[in-house]
Amino acid sequence: MTGAASVAFYDGSVCVAETGRGAGARAPSRSRRQPALVVWPERSATRDTRVMERMSAFGAVLLAAHAREQDAAARQVQLLKTQRQLERRVANQEQRRSRASHDLRTPLMVIKGYVDMMLKGTAGGLTAPIQRYLERLKRSAEDQSAIIDRRLAKVTEVGVSDLRPLLRTAFIPAARGGRPVDTTLTLPDRPVAVPGSSDDVELLVRTLSRAVAASGAPAAVRVEAVGDAGVWQLRVSLRGGKALPEKTVTTLRYLTQRLRGGLSLPEETGNGLVVHLPVDDTVPVAHRDA
Repeated sequence: MTGAASVAFYDGSVCVAETGRGAGARAPSRSRRQPALVVWPERSATRDTRVMERMSAFGAVLLAAHAREQDAAARQVQLLKTQRQLERRVANQEQRRSRASHDLRTPLMVIKGYVDMMLKGTAGGLTAPIQRYLERLKRSAEDQSAIIDRRLAKVTEVGVSDLRPLLRTAFIPAARGGRPVDTTLTLPDRPVAVPGSSDDVELLVRTLSRAVAASGAPAAVRVEAVGDAGVWQLRVSLRGGKALPEKTVTTLRYLTQRLRGGLSLPEETGNGLVVHLPVDDTVPVAHRDA
C-alpha cells in the first residue's frame, strides 16, 4: 500500500512476517486470535480497510497451505522411515529363507546320494524288498525337495488366493450386450488358490468369458481339483455355437503356459475346453479349507 512505512502479518499475537522501516506496525490486541495485516501509519479509510481484510484472508490461506505442506513433509519422512524398516525386514527374511532352504536341502541331498549309490549296487547286492524300500525312499526325498523348493522359493509374484469371486463376476452377469447369458457355474466349496501373476489369471478368465459370450451358446463352467496331482481343472463346455477363433486359442495357450498350466481343446477332450492350473500349496491349509 503506497505510503505505508511498516507492514506486519500476525497470526493471533504471533508475528509471522514484517517489513518496512522506522517504527514497527503495532501488534493487534491479545484478545484477537484471527490472522491480521497491520500497517503503519494506520489506514482508516473504508477502501483501505477492505483491502487489508482481503489481504489478511489471503495470508490466512497461505498459512494453512504452509501447515499442510509441513504435515505432508512430516508424513513423507515417516513413510521413508517405514520403507527403510520394511526393506531391512525383507532383506533379513530373505537371508533366513535362503539359510533355511540350504539347511533343509543339504541332508536330503546326502540321503539321495547314498540311496543312489545303494541302488547302483555300490554297497552290494539288493533283495527285491530292499530295492522297493530304497526306491520309495528316493521318491520321498525327491518329493520333499520339491516341497522345499516351492515353499521356500523366492517370491516374485503374488498369485490369486481365491479364483471363485473372479469367476462369478465374469461368467454370471445378468446380461451381456443386452442378451441374457445362459451359463451354469459349478465351483468347489473351498478357495481356488492359483500361483503366478494375478494379472495373467484375470486376463485368462476374461478371455474365457469373452469366448463364451462370443459363441452365443449356453455354457457350463466347472472348476474341480484333479485327485492328488495338485492341479485345478477349469472346464468350459459349450452346447453348440461358434468355434473358438484361432487368436483366442493362441492367447489362452500363452496365458496357461505363463501360469505353468496346460490347455486342452474341445477336439482333444471331446467334452469342452479344459484349462489346467497348478494349485498354490503355499496358501495355509486353514485358509484353503475355510
